[in-house]
Amino acid sequence: MVLASAGQVIAYLVGEAEEGAALVSRAINLDPNLAFARHSAGMEHLWRGDLDAALEHFQVGLRLSPLDPRVFLHQAGIAFVHFLAGRYDEGSSWATRAVLQQSNWVGAQFILAACHAMSGRVEEARVVCARVMQLDPTLRISKIKSKYRRAQDIERVTQACRIAGIPE
Repeated sequence: MVLASAGQVIAYLVGEAEEGAALVSRAINLDPNLAFARHSAGMEHLWRGDLDAALEHFQVGLRLSPLDPRVFLHQAGIAFVHFLAGRYDEGSSWATRAVLQQSNWVGAQFILAACHAMSGRVEEARVVCARVMQLDPTLRISKIKSKYRRAQDIERVTQACRIAGIPE
């Protein structure tokens, strides 16, 4: 658990993607049944744009621990994969599941708003966006898009944020 957490922090906050991914990989090698490590690996692949690998890790995490109180992390991860792949209705479905599990988590609410926005459900996206902004009034497009590494992902996230009503 410590290796997976450290890997996520090093990759995401410190910006050392390769070093962080190596720690997450080591955590999985030590315990292939650790659902949280699968989530961490899924996020690493997601940020790098390897959507198939990300989806596989999130799905394995769900299978390993379907009753985990943090199941919403895997569900939201799957929603993000579908969003970045342009499958907005599937993304909305998975994001809704995550929101039902953990309604006050910004990540799940955000990806729900983004999927709604890109699928043309603008009013629904704006309603969800209002909840997102209540949960995190400091949220800005610049903060969100800084998480992504591929230009097409940054563009897609930025477009969804603008449609949903997240401030620049």
